[in-house]
Amino acid sequence: MRHIRTLVAATSVALALVGVSACSAAKQVAAGAAAPLVSVADAMSLTTKATQQFSSAHVSMTEHISAKGKSMALTGSGALSWKPLAMDMTMNSSQFSQLGTDSVHMLMSGTTMYMNVGDTGAAQLGGKHWMKMDFTELGAAGKAMAEQMDKSSGNDPSTQIKLFTSSGDIHRVGTATVDGVQTTHYAGTVELAKLANSQDANIRSVLAQDTQLGLTSINVDLWVDGQNRPVRVHQTTSPGAAVGFDIQVDYADFSTSPVTVTPPSASDTVDFAQLVKGLNA
Repeated sequence: MRHIRTLVAATSVALALVGVSACSAAKQVAAGAAAPLVSVADAMSLTTKATQQFSSAHVSMTEHISAKGKSMALTGSGALSWKPLAMDMTMNSSQFSQLGTDSVHMLMSGTTMYMNVGDTGAAQLGGKHWMKMDFTELGAAGKAMAEQMDKSSGNDPSTQIKLFTSSGDIHRVGTATVDGVQTTHYAGTVELAKLANSQDANIRSVLAQDTQLGLTSINVDLWVDGQNRPVRVHQTTSPGAAVGFDIQVDYADFSTSPVTVTPPSASDTVDFAQLVKGLNA
């Protein structure tokens, strides 16, 4: 969903650092019939509780983002863990053309990301296919990102649903089949100013991220399956927003086990921080 934003921002920073501009987003499959008809408030409470028990899921993402006259698009799919933060995903974008490909395999564990630069990129890195980026070692911007990743709950779907339902503006649209799954569709608008006094630490963390982007409201559509799990979340900004985005995230295969990431072999890895130091020496 949209507030997978911490991951999206981390990916964007990583891509920008290697001379590639991009952002990220989503698509999914789950199982079950549409959620039973209850009040909207009760339905959202059930969805929040059902999602809180999980630590990871398979996600598919599609994002279009625009700011300062520039636009970027990126899709991705793979395994994402939010307790703790980790991922094993493949990202696709025309922005990767500098690497001689339109698809990049990315791994993340905590505040460290690994990007497979492919054979074309490896030819420029002494034959090494992976680039390691520890955000804590990438200057002020990298450290700020690492701190945000450490404290943010923005990747946890339950936090996103809680943010959505806390706005008070949500209604049931009807039922729909999403990727073969029967779902109930809800929609609404999150007015950030109305949540400024929230006592929920997770919501405050997400609000801080949105405020830094200059956002005032977010339009959200949520599809929930018969087990009260989110199947799809679609988020957009209103026309005229300083940062415009259209993000869709689908979830499948929810699990109580976190994603396990095995770092690439050190012999096939270049440390980006050390590479930059060498260039500046």
